[in-house]
Amino acid sequence: MNLIVDIGNTRTKYAAFEDGCCVAGGVGVPSAYHFVLERVKEGKHVDVILSSTGAISQGVRRRLQEVARFFCEVSPEMPLPIRLGYDTPHTLGVDRIAGCVGGVYLFPGKDLLIVDSGTAITFDFVSADGVFLGGNISPGMAIRFRALNEFTASLPLVKCSPDHGYMGKNTHEAILNGVMNGILFEVRGYIDALWAEKPDAVVIVTGGGGKYMQKTLCRPVVFEERLVMTGLNRILEYQKTVNNEGETNEKGGIYF
Repeated sequence: MNLIVDIGNTRTKYAAFEDGCCVAGGVGVPSAYHFVLERVKEGKHVDVILSSTGAISQGVRRRLQEVARFFCEVSPEMPLPIRLGYDTPHTLGVDRIAGCVGGVYLFPGKDLLIVDSGTAITFDFVSADGVFLGGNISPGMAIRFRALNEFTASLPLVKCSPDHGYMGKNTHEAILNGVMNGILFEVRGYIDALWAEKPDAVVIVTGGGGKYMQKTLCRPVVFEERLVMTGLNRILEYQKTVNNEGETNEKGGIYF
């Protein structure tokens, strides 16, 4: 069994994979640790990959290492099933890498645009031959709403909603429509520009903000909630193929 632990900007998620399929999942480090302990007690071998967009405490890392048969931590410098055509790979977020790996796994041989709508919205491009070409980063929904509230004297804090219109008739509607439509127009712009050049390219939307786009994006794209987790599972499988049992490589893949 593979256990994926993803420590994001706002919460920690975990997922368990068997034979390439997600069989369980949840949130929180304590819950993930309890889950893996129960599987070990059942006699299962658990291989763990740890991913984080921020700092990871030594305690979390150590506890997961203690219960894992194989343990690795995602890094842009580790061997990957895609190539990184990025000028500063050491600054590339591991969530962006995982999303692209997941996209290539699901749609091999296709040009890809990965739109991940979370705390930030990332737009990442992958060529048909599996090269990460680069991408852009934009403020996410919550950041946009908070910015209007915190950097003005009188605008209220509005929450995101799929039920928005085109033109606001009051301040609440004006903020809601402005933020939600601004994101939609931005995403549509990237999609249309890509398809103008590569009409057969696949667009995948993921992240918590993706659910707000499903009714209104009006583009034939793939919505894949577990894209990053799928990519992390693929990276874990790849790491196990490049490490021999009982050995440790310089990138941190360890069999216990």
